[in-house]
Amino acid sequence: MLIYLLLPLTILYCLFLSRIVIEKNNITFKSEVFIARNNMTLFLWSVLLLLLAVFKGVEVGTDYPMYYDFFVKKSYVGIVEPGVSFIYSLAIEYNSFLVFSLCVYILFIFFMFKGIQKNCPNYLISVLVFILTYTYLTSYNQLRQMIAVSILFCCVNYVVSNKYGDKLKYLVVILLAYLFHTSALVALIFLFIPTKKFNAKVVITLFLATIVMYFVPSLKNYIGKFIVGISGFYEQKYTGNLNYFFEVNKEKGLLQLIPVIVQMIILVTSLYFPHNKTNLKINYKLYNFSTNIVVINLCLYSLSGIEAIDRLQIYFSCFNIYFYSFLIHLLLNNEERFYSRLFLIFIIIFWIAYYFLRLTINISGIVPYSFFISK
Repeated sequence: MLIYLLLPLTILYCLFLSRIVIEKNNITFKSEVFIARNNMTLFLWSVLLLLLAVFKGVEVGTDYPMYYDFFVKKSYVGIVEPGVSFIYSLAIEYNSFLVFSLCVYILFIFFMFKGIQKNCPNYLISVLVFILTYTYLTSYNQLRQMIAVSILFCCVNYVVSNKYGDKLKYLVVILLAYLFHTSALVALIFLFIPTKKFNAKVVITLFLATIVMYFVPSLKNYIGKFIVGISGFYEQKYTGNLNYFFEVNKEKGLLQLIPVIVQMIILVTSLYFPHNKTNLKINYKLYNFSTNIVVINLCLYSLSGIEAIDRLQIYFSCFNIYFYSFLIHLLLNNEERFYSRLFLIFIIIFWIAYYFLRLTINISGIVPYSFFISK
């Protein structure tokens, strides 16, 4: 587990060093503080995370052995996912599973980091959030889906654009993501999410309803059956085990809800503080859009325990990267420095603690880390 602990700690150390340099150069704080958009830094971290993912052992992750087994038995038939089928065909042609792993993770890391490069004010902070929110480590299991997620994450600018042509481009992006995972069609909902933040009172009401619904399994099962009715491809894919995928199969209790409530508190606070500043290089439309998606993601926890919902949440949870990157940048440049730093420290401590907790209970079966050894 040591390697997982070193990743965020190393980034925090790098942030501390860059903070010293920035404060020396901006003593009066008249310019924008904590802009760290060094492409070499982004490249080095992308290479490091790519290598860790590609060369991890087959047993690292609950789903990863399945992908290796597909390769060994040459049994993957991607009729509706030709992108993955093509990658498998390359791996089989060169008789190396590392070819498959390299292709998959190059696509995932490239699109995630390209999105960060295009949209985030601070690369190191964004990479830190990328790791702490488990977006990176989720790719150790849901390989196909995370490629689709990264493509949509990278091209979100088309969604927040007012140009009709960009909306059409986004439809093409969804079709591209669909080549790697059929669930990418759920991203059509992004076209209907406003670029103006949801009203704070509405958000609070939704969050309270989410907490109540979290403890009503009968409602979850009803919604699960509804999903079966409208998701033909999922019904066919899991026809042998519909109850597992669409009904409440892993009830979660109060302990699992507490981190969700903390995230709700952070988001509601962000609706009131800090205020937007016009002189900052922030895409506020994307910030507002990401805030709304994170609201929806937190509300989806009311259906927590339904495997289908948990999988679809991944398309929403990755927007934590944009949301927290923008929020932290606003806090670093806010005039009310005491309250800003207090809020910032609370956010960082929470996500570090939550990250360590998930590692401790070994979410997704990624602990211990080991290197790939060809069998």
